[in-house]
Amino acid sequence: MERYQRIKDHVYGKFNAIYNEILRANAMTHTNAVDNCITLLAISRNLNLELCKICALFHDFSQYTQNCPHSEHARMSAIYAHNFLSETNLFKISEIDEICYAISQHSKKGQYDSPLCEAQRRGCVGSFFRRSDQAI
Repeated sequence: MERYQRIKDHVYGKFNAIYNEILRANAMTHTNAVDNCITLLAISRNLNLELCKICALFHDFSQYTQNCPHSEHARMSAIYAHNFLSETNLFKISEIDEICYAISQHSKKGQYDSPLCEAQRRGCVGSFFRRSDQAI
């Protein structure tokens, strides 16, 4: 999980730089909630926990940091994640591809692609059903 911590530090560092306080708080709260939900899903479904949690960190990244339209945020977040993960030299190409594909597909809620994609979608949806001040 060292790779996850490095990615988390990067993502939350970028979120901390968001000037608008409400947007910054939303980015952190939502991402944390998705991270918590996907953790439970990954454990219960025997999925790669680290890859799932990295997906959670990047899934809405461009929406918050680049102010891109919602219709483009999944694709733009996947592109950013691909570039960043590649630059770290910490991941296999297959891991980067799997992470970025799940990020790019997470807005397509009615579709099933892979266990990682499904966990990402359900983690995102599940985050809306808990209060941000409740521990999971």
